[in-house]
Amino acid sequence: MKETGSTLRLHPVAFPPALFLGLVVIRLIYLTFYAPGEPLGVQSLELRLEAQRGRILDRHGAVLAIDAPRYQVVLEYPPIAYGGDPIRRAKWLQQVDEVLSPLLGFPVQEAARGWPDTGWQFPVARGIPEDLARVVSRRVKETGLRGVRVMPYWKRVYPEGSLLGPVVGFVFFGPGDAGMEERQGAAGVEKAYDEFLRGKPVTLRVPVDAEGRPLPVREEALTQPEPGGEVVLTIDRTIQAIVAEELARGLQESGAQRGDAVVLRPRTGEILAMVSLPSFDPNALETLDRDARNPVVQDLYEPGSVFKILTMAAALESGVIRPEDRYLDQGCVEFGGAPICNWDRDRYPGGRGWLDMTELLIYSRNVGAAHLARLLGPERFYAALHAFGIGESTDVDLPYEAVMRVRAYGDPDWREADWGRQSFGQAVSVTPLQMAVAVSAVANDGLMMRPFVVQEIHTPEGVKRTEPRIRRRAISAQTARTLREMLAAVIEREAVKARVPGYRMAGKTGTAQIPTPLGYDPRDTIASFVGFGPVEDPQVLILVKLDRPRRSPWGSEEAAPVFARIAARILPLLGVPPSSSGP
Repeated sequence: MKETGSTLRLHPVAFPPALFLGLVVIRLIYLTFYAPGEPLGVQSLELRLEAQRGRILDRHGAVLAIDAPRYQVVLEYPPIAYGGDPIRRAKWLQQVDEVLSPLLGFPVQEAARGWPDTGWQFPVARGIPEDLARVVSRRVKETGLRGVRVMPYWKRVYPEGSLLGPVVGFVFFGPGDAGMEERQGAAGVEKAYDEFLRGKPVTLRVPVDAEGRPLPVREEALTQPEPGGEVVLTIDRTIQAIVAEELARGLQESGAQRGDAVVLRPRTGEILAMVSLPSFDPNALETLDRDARNPVVQDLYEPGSVFKILTMAAALESGVIRPEDRYLDQGCVEFGGAPICNWDRDRYPGGRGWLDMTELLIYSRNVGAAHLARLLGPERFYAALHAFGIGESTDVDLPYEAVMRVRAYGDPDWREADWGRQSFGQAVSVTPLQMAVAVSAVANDGLMMRPFVVQEIHTPEGVKRTEPRIRRRAISAQTARTLREMLAAVIEREAVKARVPGYRMAGKTGTAQIPTPLGYDPRDTIASFVGFGPVEDPQVLILVKLDRPRRSPWGSEEAAPVFARIAARILPLLGVPPSSSGP
């Protein structure tokens, strides 16, 4: 089977779905029922008319997924054309080839070799435009060629291609009602909201003559399929494009193998952008493989030092420390029989001496995080991780979210060394979205919101709107505000490449080793940065993650600049005024 014609690109302001469907169905009925031939008898043929799948739009109405009318040339069940006789089959296929090949531009007889003898219908060409479909129908009628039919179908088109592939997802043919195959959502929003998008197909009994040619049918006697509902996302297509552009630049400059980024509103949980590179194009179904996934939701990684935000939040919340409290920073300490060392122990083998809690974050001290874990004790430490949602689903409205169990105090496989390493982001795995949602609680006065990508669903019954939902309170509002100021100092005093001109931002770097079956990789890292702002009224949170950067292994060098460029471009776009005390 071959697909011809070019991919349709639609303007964001499209025809209203009901009007568009009505115009298309009339044309489909004409081609399917009237073009092939003249009436001779009084039998019937069962024909399934597929419903138009609902559109997927961004928050401003830009079209991200839509059904476009396409046509296919179908060879029908053998007895209609040649009674199952192999000799007549070969002769018939030669006639088909002579008539259709000049029109379709490829040898039809060769394409039909894959048609199983038991097959009822075989689509020999798909994706042909309407003008060519009319030419083929007319030529079939003029030559009296039997067993060939031009049939309509809906083709799912994704105007933005790979820009939103992992979020929007794609559709495939799977078993439906009454054992018949029908299109179903296979990933992303297409799968999560398949029930609303798919619509209701119709099965018609069409009168045909003795040789299987359809008789004329009054249009008013035909029941039209019910189109699917329309889904409006929280995603902003413009912000998505900005994030993709800056992430691609970050990959090129750092030499990283792949990257992920997510932008959300901490006050509501709305996801404004979700990007993974390399991505996939849902228009190219034939090239989709196991990489056709959404790594922001499905891929786990050890987050590294960004996790210190949660350890510090737990210590502040429990009252075991205050921001001004000091501890003795050493190069390495023993925890549960295993050594814990600072990332810069070669430069500071004895540590940095006495540091306060803000300096612990500024200089990203692993030994300091382990010190906080000891002060907390295992029960309070793991209770705090649970409060931030670590080890559980975010309940995002996207499929296949990955969750890894956290080895916790009291588990048979728990070791005290795990506790020490988890305090600074090792021996614990999260998805990029889970990490972003956890930190968003600090930006949102301690409240952790459920993240979501669908803003509204439009159906004949009305509009269903997603309301922001609080999952839980992770820490108090006072603790969150205190920690925001400490994280602002991280950018102001150390992570200077994360600074955003005009805005006072807060955030934390992360440089994580990558576990392998033989231990941690001695060279490769995951460089990340998570931050939010403006500090006085956080409007957006941005997480950037780069896998295996080559230029530098550090999050402060590679991920922080990507964060800064994204924030600098989208904050004005969102109408966020500059900070009165911004850099």
